[in-house]
Amino acid sequence: MYHGNIDLASLSHFLIFFTLGVFVKDKYKGALVLGILWEIFEYFISYNQEAKRFIVDNWVVPEYYWNDTFQHKVMDILFNMVGYHIGNLIKPV
Repeated sequence: MYHGNIDLASLSHFLIFFTLGVFVKDKYKGALVLGILWEIFEYFISYNQEAKRFIVDNWVVPEYYWNDTFQHKVMDILFNMVGYHIGNLIKPV
Protein backbone atom coordinates (compact mmCIF):
# COMPACT_ATOMS: atom_id res chain seq x y z
CA MET A 1 0.00 0.00 0.00
CA TYR A 2 1.46 3.35 -1.05
CA HIS A 3 1.19 6.04 1.62
CA GLY A 4 3.17 8.89 0.10
CA ASN A 5 6.77 9.98 0.60
CA ILE A 6 6.03 11.77 3.88
CA ASP A 7 4.06 10.11 6.68
CA LEU A 8 3.96 9.60 10.42
CA ALA A 9 7.18 7.57 10.24
CA SER A 10 8.90 10.63 8.74
CA LEU A 11 8.16 12.49 11.97
CA SER A 12 9.67 9.66 14.01
CA HIS A 13 12.82 9.75 11.82
CA PHE A 14 13.08 13.50 12.42
CA LEU A 15 12.60 13.20 16.18
CA ILE A 16 15.04 10.34 16.66
CA PHE A 17 17.79 12.11 14.74
CA PHE A 18 16.92 15.45 16.35
CA THR A 19 17.56 13.80 19.73
CA LEU A 20 20.78 12.29 18.42
CA GLY A 21 21.86 15.75 17.22
CA VAL A 22 21.19 17.32 20.62
CA PHE A 23 23.49 14.87 22.39
CA VAL A 24 26.02 13.83 19.72
CA LYS A 25 27.49 16.95 18.14
CA ASP A 26 29.11 17.40 14.73
CA LYS A 27 28.95 13.78 13.57
CA TYR A 28 27.11 14.41 10.31
CA LYS A 29 28.84 11.60 8.43
CA GLY A 30 28.04 9.16 11.23
CA ALA A 31 24.39 10.26 11.29
CA LEU A 32 24.16 9.86 7.53
CA VAL A 33 25.75 6.39 7.63
CA LEU A 34 23.41 5.36 10.47
CA GLY A 35 20.37 6.50 8.49
CA ILE A 36 21.50 4.72 5.33
CA LEU A 37 22.28 1.52 7.24
CA TRP A 38 18.82 1.59 8.82
CA GLU A 39 17.16 1.93 5.40
CA ILE A 40 19.28 -0.95 4.06
CA PHE A 41 18.20 -3.03 7.08
CA GLU A 42 14.54 -2.22 6.35
CA TYR A 43 15.05 -3.19 2.71
CA PHE A 44 16.55 -6.57 3.56
CA ILE A 45 13.98 -7.47 6.21
CA SER A 46 11.20 -6.68 3.77
CA TYR A 47 12.60 -9.27 1.31
CA ASN A 48 13.63 -11.97 3.80
CA GLN A 49 10.38 -13.89 4.28
CA GLU A 50 11.30 -15.38 7.67
CA ALA A 51 12.41 -12.04 9.13
CA LYS A 52 9.46 -10.25 7.56
CA ARG A 53 6.94 -12.74 9.01
CA PHE A 54 8.53 -12.41 12.47
CA ILE A 55 8.43 -8.61 12.36
CA VAL A 56 4.89 -8.45 11.00
CA ASP A 57 3.75 -10.77 13.81
CA ASN A 58 5.68 -9.07 16.64
CA TRP A 59 6.27 -5.40 15.86
CA VAL A 60 3.66 -2.72 16.50
CA VAL A 61 4.68 -0.64 13.47
CA PRO A 62 2.54 -1.63 10.44
CA GLU A 63 4.37 -3.10 7.47
CA TYR A 64 3.44 -0.27 5.12
CA TYR A 65 5.65 2.08 7.17
CA TRP A 66 8.84 0.07 6.64
CA ASN A 67 8.19 -1.87 3.43
CA ASP A 68 8.11 1.17 1.16
CA THR A 69 9.44 2.75 -2.03
CA PHE A 70 12.95 3.94 -2.80
CA GLN A 71 11.72 7.54 -2.91
CA HIS A 72 10.27 7.17 0.58
CA LYS A 73 13.56 5.77 1.87
CA VAL A 74 15.37 8.80 0.44
CA MET A 75 12.87 11.10 2.18
CA ASP A 76 13.47 9.21 5.45
CA ILE A 77 17.20 9.90 5.15
CA LEU A 78 16.47 13.56 4.38
CA PHE A 79 14.27 13.81 7.49
CA ASN A 80 17.04 12.13 9.50
CA MET A 81 19.59 14.71 8.43
CA VAL A 82 17.31 17.72 8.87
CA GLY A 83 16.43 16.48 12.37
CA TYR A 84 20.09 15.86 13.16
CA HIS A 85 21.12 19.31 11.92
CA ILE A 86 18.46 21.13 13.94
CA GLY A 87 19.27 19.04 17.02
CA ASN A 88 22.96 19.75 16.48
CA LEU A 89 22.23 23.49 16.70
CA ILE A 90 20.70 23.16 20.17
CA LYS A 91 22.91 23.31 23.24
CA PRO A 92 22.07 20.54 25.73
CA VAL A 93 21.11 21.70 29.20
